[in-house]
Amino acid sequence: MLNHAHGFEGVYLEMTSETKDKSLIYATKRCPECYTYVSLRVTQCPSCKSRLGEVDSHGMAKRTVNWTAYLSAFFALLVLGIYTWWVFLR
Repeated sequence: MLNHAHGFEGVYLEMTSETKDKSLIYATKRCPECYTYVSLRVTQCPSCKSRLGEVDSHGMAKRTVNWTAYLSAFFALLVLGIYTWWVFLR
């Protein structure tokens, strides 16, 4: 049995069964940066342009990991370490 329910502004569907097992199935998700409601299929927020992941148990979109930034920072630290070794320890 599907019950339609409205939160403050978020819309979700509540699944109930004979065993009183309840789980939420969200129809929208909320951007963690600007709190804008967007469709579940959206991967980038139209308001603030941040990347969005899957919806969590509270209806918020999960933040995605920016691996490019981590790799760039690692490479920069590696270059700094090699430069420091070359100038001072060689």
